[in-house]
Amino acid sequence: MENKKIIHLYNRFGFGLNASEIKELSKISFKKKLHAETVQELQLDFSSFRGMDFKKLSMKERMEFRKKARRKVTDLNVLWMEQMISSENMVQEKMNLFWHHHFACIIQNPLYGVQFTNAIRNNATGSFRELLIAVSKSAAMIDFLHTKQNKKKHPNEDFARELCELYTLGRDHEYTEFDVQQIARCFTGWNHRFLGEFFINPRQYDYGAKTIFGETGNFDGEDVIDLILKKKACAQFICENIYTYFVNPKINTAHIDELTDVFYNSEYNIKRLIVHITEADWFYAEENILAKIKSPIEFLVGLSRQFNIANDKPLPWIILQRLFDQTLFKPPNVKGWKVDQEWIDSNSISMRLRIPSIILTNLELNIQTKPDYDNNPNEGMKRNRFSEKLGFTYDWDYFFEQNEGIDFKELFFNNKISPQVANFLRDRQFRSKKEEVIQLISLPEYQLI
Repeated sequence: MENKKIIHLYNRFGFGLNASEIKELSKISFKKKLHAETVQELQLDFSSFRGMDFKKLSMKERMEFRKKARRKVTDLNVLWMEQMISSENMVQEKMNLFWHHHFACIIQNPLYGVQFTNAIRNNATGSFRELLIAVSKSAAMIDFLHTKQNKKKHPNEDFARELCELYTLGRDHEYTEFDVQQIARCFTGWNHRFLGEFFINPRQYDYGAKTIFGETGNFDGEDVIDLILKKKACAQFICENIYTYFVNPKINTAHIDELTDVFYNSEYNIKRLIVHITEADWFYAEENILAKIKSPIEFLVGLSRQFNIANDKPLPWIILQRLFDQTLFKPPNVKGWKVDQEWIDSNSISMRLRIPSIILTNLELNIQTKPDYDNNPNEGMKRNRFSEKLGFTYDWDYFFEQNEGIDFKELFFNNKISPQVANFLRDRQFRSKKEEVIQLISLPEYQLI
């Protein structure tokens, strides 16, 4: 496969490539690459929490416990960030990031966060049915959408509504308000124990008959999921979301119809769907090259993979995520993070253009950070001044070794640049290769994939 296609492919189903990776991956198909990848679960050490009985703690001890738990969520955040940067399983990592957006869930309990992310990781390229069931049964999702409060005498419709609207069918598409009410009854009694184990409370479960999509029976939660998956509209909705995330924000209905048939007829096989996308000629059409704006995480991870960027302190990673409004495990709401052009405004683009030189020359970052209510509930509306060096390490020797012999414009922009940028670069005299690289990755075009 030619370089242009390889770069495009792994910009979308990865976080970009260096020249060595381009050469290596040109020798194998995407299908073989994906088959060779393995699932990497995230693991955290919870030994300091063992044997602790929260109910017996004093108020002061409970506050300290919560503070430790918040630090563990930060540890989990940074662990995920580091894995995206270092992992050879880049397709799995990118799919994992996508599904965390699709199944947006705010994580406050680090143990439940580990369980939630690993449920996604183990199913990210497998069966959508199994992924949907695993997420639905996770302690994090049960808490986030109040499934615990969904009881036979007092049904809570939060999860049922988002299951239809955001996760499977799309808003007001092929379901009614009555369907939502009936679906909620199917998930009554769904709960989890203290360590996150799923169970159904028989005293709270509604054993009565329910009528959903015109069918009547004693349906439970998994039955509902199967009823939804029977609708081809579900396959279409998922394909639209995957298409706008991995192909182009502008929908091509012919392509969606094609993908919907593949996904539905494969019984919702995610791997088969994404392989079909990568083997389609239209995926590599010029209109799809650099047609998307990087999310902040894609931007930071891609930059870090190129320059072997690291930091042994968690705060700088969190500062950058909060600065760009994409904090891992903390989507702004149930709809997930922003997408494409929503990421860019005059402030964010200005900061994005500055970050490469700040990190790679160890300059001081001078900003006002937004209040962090989770780590400090007393912050109120106060903004904190952050003015210091971030302390990232980076490896210029690694960058030049891995990218020997490649034109940097091909590497960063896939040789697709505007006439204005071409003129700028032609007239520019760089004092060194380092200066050239920093100037290139400080251009707006570097924010595109």
